[in-house]
Amino acid sequence: MPKKKLKFNRILMLFIPIFLSAYVLFTLYEQQMEMVELKKQEGNYVEKLNATLNEIEEIKAQIEGASEDGFIEKIAREQLKMIGSDEVIFIDMGKGGK
Repeated sequence: MPKKKLKFNRILMLFIPIFLSAYVLFTLYEQQMEMVELKKQEGNYVEKLNATLNEIEEIKAQIEGASEDGFIEKIAREQLKMIGSDEVIFIDMGKGGK
């Protein structure tokens, strides 16, 4: 009986390190794959952050320029369809106009 027990102990002592090594390698591989995915996500977030920061800078520049007369006149002409006091509007009634 002692030989069987000795043989079983030997097999057990051989498989435990092999099993633990395989488990550790598998876990490291999974963690590495997760790190790669997280790096991709980080890159996407950094890109979105930079785009947002650029947009904020553009808006700040627009706000700073909003007090200038040229900017106010441009908005009045484009969005409010206003004209200057010394300007005249001509309406083309040719070819399709009534």
